[in-house]
Amino acid sequence: MRIAPLAFLLLTACPPATDDTDPGTETGETGGEDTLPAPAELATLSSGECPELGSTTTSTFLSSGVERTATVVIPETPTEDMPVVFFFHGLLDTSVEPTAYHADALNLQAEANSQGAIFVLPQSRTMTEFGFTFYMWQVMDEDELDLVLYDDLRTCVTQELDTDIRRYSALGFSGGALFTTVLARERGDTLATMVEMSGGSDIDFAMASDEPIAVYGTPANTMPALLFSGGDEDGWPSGFIMVNFQDATDNLEAKLVEDSHFTWRCRHDMGHTITMPEWGLAKAWALGHSYGVESSYLDGAIDGYTDWCTEFLP
Repeated sequence: MRIAPLAFLLLTACPPATDDTDPGTETGETGGEDTLPAPAELATLSSGECPELGSTTTSTFLSSGVERTATVVIPETPTEDMPVVFFFHGLLDTSVEPTAYHADALNLQAEANSQGAIFVLPQSRTMTEFGFTFYMWQVMDEDELDLVLYDDLRTCVTQELDTDIRRYSALGFSGGALFTTVLARERGDTLATMVEMSGGSDIDFAMASDEPIAVYGTPANTMPALLFSGGDEDGWPSGFIMVNFQDATDNLEAKLVEDSHFTWRCRHDMGHTITMPEWGLAKAWALGHSYGVESSYLDGAIDGYTDWCTEFLP
């Protein structure tokens, strides 16, 4: 696997603006709390350790006996029952520190302050292929260490901070979006919703694996899903596409719709990047759902998005 230029693997040269109008509204719960399905119980910590959670910081801790890194962005004035968004970065050259970079590029401290939300940015391990070393998530089912990392962080954040366990969501870009497919398959009973930006499922990539990567499996929770793709140039590597994220997102869309997940599919023509409108809808969607509660986006009308987003009802 080769490494594409950083500008291709990360974001556009200008990070997405964070002061755009919120295109959605928070989901309101209907019925009593005890009538709703419950998310999965917390997992026991694999190594008995948590990252630093007193305030926004990047720190290391042991997970499955391996030193791992995570950036946790906490509102400067924490509130009660805060929602939690897990953000999974894409494939990156090791010259970049993935989680701190994205926390800064996406202005997540301001987002946390304004939304009263916590953002958890785990860091993948590194892989070495064809003489290149890079950050990438395990999407080939070779081990479960990244899934256990998620379990550990979910347990730590829930036990040490005042969060609403019903409002935990997963959001990923590129390789991180592919890992979101794996996470929804294996830990769907912990998520209120999922958002993928240039991700997908069931990719035939013979150079890396004899089997498809990011294989879809029916999540335990039938959750709302938001999928983005960037047109014919949404692929890796740039100029000689071997992984086509447009086609991979088509695969995932079909599987989710077949499994009766309420799904929004949005297509832009900006290639393999995060656009400002995309990010605006992604963060609103991630924060606007609660486990087991009907989506507030079912009415199908989102100003500014109807021209390039399609709704698939369950």
